[in-house]
Amino acid sequence: MPLVIRLTRTSPTHHRFDIVRENGDRESRELETRSTLVHDLVHFAVETEARLGHSFYGMLARGVAYASLTDAQAIARHGPEILATERVVGALQGALKAGLDPERFVAHFTSALQSMDAAPPDWLDVDLVRRVAERMRRLQGEWRSKRFGESLELRFELPV
Repeated sequence: MPLVIRLTRTSPTHHRFDIVRENGDRESRELETRSTLVHDLVHFAVETEARLGHSFYGMLARGVAYASLTDAQAIARHGPEILATERVVGALQGALKAGLDPERFVAHFTSALQSMDAAPPDWLDVDLVRRVAERMRRLQGEWRSKRFGESLELRFELPV
C-alpha cells in the first residue's frame, strides 16, 4: 500500500496536509497554502517522476516524522538524496512559475551547481523536467477544482 497524501482545502489561505502510512500511522498539519502547497506538489512530482525513495515523501512513507523534514539541519541527517531533491525542487518551483523552459532550466541549474564545485543529481535531465512540468499542470488543475472541504488525494509508491 502506498503512502496516501490528502490535501484538503480548508480556507482561502490554508489547507490540511494529511498522510496515512502503509502501517496505518497518520500525521496531519494545517499549512498556509500560499507558501507550502506548490512546494509540496513539486516535491511530489519530482519524487514520483524520478522514482526517488529517500526524499520528502519517501522519508514520510518510511516513518520519518514530518517535523524532522522541515528543518534544514535535520534534513541533512537523512542523506544526500533529500538534499539534492530539495535543491532541485526549490529551483524548479521558481522556474515553473516563470514559464519553465526545460532545456534552459537544466543548463542553468547544472552551471550554477558546477560553479559551487557540485554536480546535479544523476536523475535530473530535460525529460524529467518536462514530465514534472506536465504533472504539475495536472495537479494544480485538480487543486483549483477543489471546493472548501474537498481533498486532493495523492498516492506515493516507494520505488522497488
